[in-house]
Amino acid sequence: MNDEAEVMEPEAEVNPTQAFVDDILTKNFSGAQTTFNDMLGTKLSDALDAEKVALAQQVYNGEEPDEDQLELDLEDDDAEYEDDLEDGAEEYTSEEEEVED
Repeated sequence: MNDEAEVMEPEAEVNPTQAFVDDILTKNFSGAQTTFNDMLGTKLSDALDAEKVALAQQVYNGEEPDEDQLELDLEDDDAEYEDDLEDGAEEYTSEEEEVED
């Protein structure tokens, strides 16, 4: 065995955002796409892991879900369009669209 200890230099961490911007500036769009997909995948994975932990806490520890999770936007924008159909209109056309004869 060698008495000298091998010195391993730590690899410099690459900031993915900086790498993404550098790839765009150098017009390396395929590299930018790969970096972007990796960043997005990491964020998605982290968010899913956090939701898994929260769900496990609710199921196994009986914790109540956050109020933010309970709030749903139940406003139905299509309700007024359905009323138009019930009134005898065959199809809804937007007021912004101009119907030319």
